[in-house]
Amino acid sequence: MIKEYLKVWNARKWMKQTEPFLQTWHAHLGYSLNLFQHFKKKATVEQVARNHQLDEVLLNRWVEVGLAVGHLAKKRGNKIKTERKMITYLTKESKQSVGILLEEMFELHIPTLMSYRDLIQKDDKEKVPGMADMVAETSSLLETLTLPKVASVLKKHRITSVLDVGCGYGGYLKKLADKFPKVQFDGIEVDQEVCTRAVESNHFQNVKIEQGDFYEIQPQKPYQAVMLNNILYYFSATERLAMIKRASAVMKKNGVLILISPLANGKHGKRFASAFNSFMSAHEDMHPLPSKKEIVRFCKQAGLELQSEKPVVREGGWYMLTFQKKGK
Repeated sequence: MIKEYLKVWNARKWMKQTEPFLQTWHAHLGYSLNLFQHFKKKATVEQVARNHQLDEVLLNRWVEVGLAVGHLAKKRGNKIKTERKMITYLTKESKQSVGILLEEMFELHIPTLMSYRDLIQKDDKEKVPGMADMVAETSSLLETLTLPKVASVLKKHRITSVLDVGCGYGGYLKKLADKFPKVQFDGIEVDQEVCTRAVESNHFQNVKIEQGDFYEIQPQKPYQAVMLNNILYYFSATERLAMIKRASAVMKKNGVLILISPLANGKHGKRFASAFNSFMSAHEDMHPLPSKKEIVRFCKQAGLELQSEKPVVREGGWYMLTFQKKGK
């Protein structure tokens, strides 16, 4: 257990050390596209996107990061204004600008550094991990922090059956199964390779992991708890609503939905969460982070009421939300 906490501590340390890079990334983009100049006079994101033919969604993500790191300020009427220091040092019109240094760093130095993995291996290159495999690995880091919170919910509600949707390697299921040997833990994972690894490493009689589609499973009886951990940003808002409704449908009355995700506009980890949201918006296989307001609204439509909201990784804006199905 001590080794696991040390692992998480180091992960959180590196997240903190990444924050200065987020500021530099934001400054480079603001300089290279002259975005700081576009917001020199107060303007809305919509106005700037329209006037300069920019993608409004991605521009809005950039603005969110800028507000979080202090490069931009929000004014009345949802207007954005660049802070004076950014106008002075990071616009192409300013004689005091140092933006060309960032441009050289991001367009020449960093791409070369990022190619080191391939260059240093010469012809003996290892296979780059697939996205599903990589995400399953990183998600496992969160388990040490969230496990006590999840265990507390299971104990409080005297849960006897749990379904983990998108269970990855089954880390939550196996660790919880060790703590709750009388509880049945089922997991479903859509990626065949990840699921195979999960099944091969499973030695618990009260854990069953299967490959398949969440919408197609037909449980013999409703579950007392369903977990949706770190998967919502793979789906659009419409798909999230459908997933939450499906979770409610396979759950007993008074059952519990446990949902872990980084949140947009959360109280904690605004810098990292805003940058993470920018990545999600730009990636073709991802979607913008959900907000608490969005999740609560969807759950209400699915007959689920918010019971608790707890930060899991404050630096990254990760939260655990629990909901309970209304009894009828």
